[in-house]
Amino acid sequence: MKVEVVFRTAGQADAVVGEAEGETFAEMQAELPALLRALATEIEGRDHVGEVPDAAAHG
Repeated sequence: MKVEVVFRTAGQADAVVGEAEGETFAEMQAELPALLRALATEIEGRDHVGEVPDAAAHG
């Protein structure tokens, strides 16, 4: 079993910011917090100049 966290933005190539493999769902579930932290770090590191603040509400 494999889980990937993908950062996807309009007009940009997808970026895999985390992935984990395991034999059971419980193993994958244990890895999820670290994968989501990697996604948060990726988002925090982005240059947000020129973005529409409420764009997510329209998606």
